[in-house]
Amino acid sequence: MLPAAAAWLLWATLWSDALSSVSLDFVQRWAAIGDSFTAGIGSGARLSNLPLTGSSTCSRHVHTWPNLVNLYIGSTSKSFQYTACSGARTEGVFQQANALPSSLDVVMLTAGGNDLCLAAMIRRCVILPYDGEAACTAVINKAQQNIDTILKPNIREILDALKPKMRSDRKGIVVYSSYAPFFNTQNEDCATKHQWAQRQWELWKYWQFLRNPLPLTIARRQRLNTLVHNINRAIKEVVDEYQRDPNRSYDIAFSDWSEWPADVGGQFCDPRSSGRYPDANQPDLLFFKPDTTMGLRFSQDRNFERRDLVAAKANLTSGDQPFSDEDWQETDPVEAEAEALREIYRSSMHLSPDPRAEVLHRLDARAPAPAGCPGDEGISPPNLGFGLLDFIGRIFHPNELGHEAIAAFALQTLAEAKARQDGGSGDVCSYRPDEFRCWRMESRRAFVRWETIDKLYQTACSDIGRSAPSGEANWRRTVTYNENMPEEIEFVVHLSGGAHQFNEGECREAMERIANSCDGADSSNPLNVKYGGRYKTGNYAYEINPQFSDRQHLTGVSGHCRGHWRVLFSDYHIQGKGWLGDDNGEALRKAAKSYLDFPDDNDGWEWTAFFRTPIWTNARCFDNLKVQRNAGGLTHHWRGSPADERDAPMGCAGTG
Repeated sequence: MLPAAAAWLLWATLWSDALSSVSLDFVQRWAAIGDSFTAGIGSGARLSNLPLTGSSTCSRHVHTWPNLVNLYIGSTSKSFQYTACSGARTEGVFQQANALPSSLDVVMLTAGGNDLCLAAMIRRCVILPYDGEAACTAVINKAQQNIDTILKPNIREILDALKPKMRSDRKGIVVYSSYAPFFNTQNEDCATKHQWAQRQWELWKYWQFLRNPLPLTIARRQRLNTLVHNINRAIKEVVDEYQRDPNRSYDIAFSDWSEWPADVGGQFCDPRSSGRYPDANQPDLLFFKPDTTMGLRFSQDRNFERRDLVAAKANLTSGDQPFSDEDWQETDPVEAEAEALREIYRSSMHLSPDPRAEVLHRLDARAPAPAGCPGDEGISPPNLGFGLLDFIGRIFHPNELGHEAIAAFALQTLAEAKARQDGGSGDVCSYRPDEFRCWRMESRRAFVRWETIDKLYQTACSDIGRSAPSGEANWRRTVTYNENMPEEIEFVVHLSGGAHQFNEGECREAMERIANSCDGADSSNPLNVKYGGRYKTGNYAYEINPQFSDRQHLTGVSGHCRGHWRVLFSDYHIQGKGWLGDDNGEALRKAAKSYLDFPDDNDGWEWTAFFRTPIWTNARCFDNLKVQRNAGGLTHHWRGSPADERDAPMGCAGTG
């Protein structure tokens, strides 16, 4: 297994590289439908806390994989329908599909888990396992029966309902996301060292305190994982069946992220887990869980967020008012948490003469066609169909990291499906090494001082970003600075392979990499001058191209100088290299307090300057190098050629 940090970094890199090769501009109208895995119960803040609104009653949250996908697609997405609903069985998802508008480019979804008694399984076998082995076995057997009998027909109904909703040219794409096995099965710590049974969630059953809960053994975890694998296999078989149909109305692909939690140590019962949530020992856990440390506690989740506790007081029907800021300042967090939970059990559901009937009533309103799972009549914390607070309903659902992983796989799957539509192989994650070339290694002679690149590369990326064409693919932009001077330099950004989006931050990183990785200050380059180069990653190429090709390789700043007295003024002639660059001689002009002229014939030097000054300035301004140093350089007494200047004394020759 990859170390968690390395695994996430690797996946982020693959995701970015894969998608850079495929344009998603075609996604202008799209939708996300499904159950709680798509609604994202508990992941980030609720989209809306207004009562009776879809986002509130369906517990749609902000930090969810559909919202992350929509964020990645960006401004090309003109319409995004997000109607997924926590607790929805396939009948509910079918209704969501029927209610969608037409001419959609993309639909993404999860559906099927609630048809297979997943919630009842979690309740009877993990969270509230007080009814014995037979009850747990019954719900597992029923789940497998539903996989074998009803799951595939139910999925087909949803996919058929999407046919009139997709664009009419058969270029629409449906991405069906998988579920993921919850449990690590390496050791028995979950059965012997952790306490998964949550007695406090059914307090009216006082007799439960007299029963021992089922331990969460390796064997039980393996059975539950197997069911998730079987769900995914059934879904994939239907997806493949629809994709093979030559008369299909749209393309469809299965986004399978099921192996990722195990790869990064993101499952429950990982050997590193302390039982708490969040868990510093297991930072890459991908699902919400209760606190499972041993010991009888009224509340086993000590990590409710403040907004959840506020919601607990605000949303329950006990008639109390929400906590005020003053209340929070005076309330112990642990006691506040306990009070919030007590409010749950004073809610209308628990005060009902028949709590089970109340649960069924609320569940039926959410999913009109129950699957007949054993235990459907009971309370099902992981399946928010009955009004329990989201910080309980979120248990066994993807957390923020989980949704980021699902989004990554969904985007990759979408990119692959689009690549196949466009005639490619669909393998957008095939390895394509970065291209990195340094012009110095190719014997190019043009260079600039490191200060020039350091000053300009960020400006160049900003200027290119401002001129980048909106919506155009495969564009090329060039900006040039210090034209017709020794420090003339060109920056280039070139997009290919259908790429169209420009990221200024990535541009700066690429330009900095060229500047600092190609040429360094060593014995062969003591002044750390920069020759530039080219860096290509994915479909993005970046170049730094110094333009002054007549420059000699610098071993140091150099020059020579002479002056002549002309009665009323002095003439000066200075030639040099390495120190008159990107300011067109402005520093030298200011230091000499004179007008400069640069003739074309430099006699082997980078530049030549002629100017006049008042008389009697040579010794105090030029021969002592005051002017030259203020301009960033130095000179020797005039000897005629660059090869001879080092044999001459420092300063300026002549009678000026």
